Amino acid sequence: LNNDYTAVDLNTKPDVKLPYDDESFNVVLCQLSIDYLIHPLNIMREVGRILKPGGKVIIIFSNRLFLQKAVGLWTGKDDVDHVYTVASYLNYCQDGLFTKIMARDLSVREKK
Repeated sequence: LNNDYTAVDLNTKPDVKLPYDDESFNVVLCQLSIDYLIHPLNIMREVGRILKPGGKVIIIFSNRLFLQKAVGLWTGKDDVDHVYTVASYLNYCQDGLFTKIMARDLSVREKK
């Protein structure tokens, strides 16, 4: 396991480029930050660029957020809307880049 990391402000400009070579990772994790991205389609294209063929992107979000930081599209929505929003980011960032988009509820609340 490599413990190196790089911090990148993904909201500084719309054409941010992640500092990694093409097809560098088997898995990319976006944890508790998708709701703050100003240019999510661009970021998801970059994720697709650095993923190896057959790689996976895992996006984790919660039903909590900082209202003053979250993008307007995210606020006032419920969990199901958030799932559709993230799936839309993956679907529309580039045709055919992400396939087999699915969601899984990891909450501990009683499911209806």
